[in-house]
Amino acid sequence: MNFNNTAANLFETVSKNTRIDRLIISSQRTQFGYLVGVLTSGNTLSTAIYMVGGILMTRLVEPSVLGLFSGIALTLGYAPFLQIGVSNGLSRELPYYIGKSDRDHAYELASSAQAWMIFIGGLTALILLMVALYNLIQGDLWLAAGWGAHVVLVFLLFYSNQYLQTTYRTANDFARLSMVNVVHALVSLMLLALVWVLDFYGLCLRAVFTAMIAAGLFHYWRPVRVKPGWNFQHIKHLFFVGAPILFVGQAYSCWAVINQTLVLSYTGAHGMGVYAVVVMISGSLMLFPQSLSQVIYPRMAELFGRGGNIGDLCRMTIKPMLLIVLCMLPLVVAAWWLVGPMIRFFVPKYVEAVPAVQWALLQPLIMCFAVINNVFNVIRRQGLYFVAIICGVIVYGFSLLWLIRGGLSIIIFPQAMLVGHIAFISACYGSLYYLFRRGRSCEK
Repeated sequence: MNFNNTAANLFETVSKNTRIDRLIISSQRTQFGYLVGVLTSGNTLSTAIYMVGGILMTRLVEPSVLGLFSGIALTLGYAPFLQIGVSNGLSRELPYYIGKSDRDHAYELASSAQAWMIFIGGLTALILLMVALYNLIQGDLWLAAGWGAHVVLVFLLFYSNQYLQTTYRTANDFARLSMVNVVHALVSLMLLALVWVLDFYGLCLRAVFTAMIAAGLFHYWRPVRVKPGWNFQHIKHLFFVGAPILFVGQAYSCWAVINQTLVLSYTGAHGMGVYAVVVMISGSLMLFPQSLSQVIYPRMAELFGRGGNIGDLCRMTIKPMLLIVLCMLPLVVAAWWLVGPMIRFFVPKYVEAVPAVQWALLQPLIMCFAVINNVFNVIRRQGLYFVAIICGVIVYGFSLLWLIRGGLSIIIFPQAMLVGHIAFISACYGSLYYLFRRGRSCEK
């Protein structure tokens, strides 16, 4: 009996270590350019499909209907705060310990993070379920359906987006990550039939089904096959590492969510629906700098774990960042001139969004220069990053107040965001220059 238990434990240990070994080998051998190319090409294809689907969807629903669903979906922008940084800590610590070849610790961190995400996702889903039931009792079927759909969406946000996708990026499994994104886009396109038949209810069902299919594929192909294991010490460690990253990262994410909240507050459901087109088109181009950031972040953490310094981290970023800028520039110019005729031809009911879309297209181009900001998270200097975000938000706020004097319209929101982001990136580069000079002084 003892022999069998010992053999079973040995087998489990060997299997566990083998899985982590694969991560280490993969992270060490996989070519950086190949990873960027795979993720970028996958995102390009999925973006094209999303654009087609977005055009068809806006032809099927009125701006006020789309605005109502988009308003409820703002919940998903604020919800990540509830995971208190465990996912962010995992995204930094998992590649870091892989770089140090600490297999057991990497395994235990992933197991604890998974348990926490399931717990907090279930708790959040329960709260939204009560909100949905309340609206159902009040007789508001649309709000009940919208919040009911987000019961599923918020749980998958934590388990699939926050946990599983972190492990894919750490394992350099960007091929399957891109594949699932393409599948998600195709399913989303095909399920537009639900929107055509059921209107708002179709929007809810479409979002739920596509998210469930994507999460199912992520789970089936998950590169880190660990069971959830509750370890308070590991969760506490991930919290202390990830909370600053979460606070800073979500501060940036909340900037966009707050901007959309202001659009909803000042322009109502109709204006929110029109602005949803702006977010959809500019967000599709934002996938390119995000692709580079997703690939480069775990590799920067690995390099730092092997003894790299700030200069090394910055140097590995500059060339691919400039390449993305050169690729993005003609896309943005072409989109600027084509978006007007395309919207007028395909979705004339959203024609008032054209000037706002044109200004919003400049933001993804500017954000290509923000890829280097991963350095702040890797070296755990999120305070400086947060200061840069605050600078951007303050400039955004003053710009919005100044622009609103000329009259309230949709166009002022992307204009203010653009000015704020220029200030934000300028502050980031100033902070990096300060850290680099300080590091050089310490070496001397």
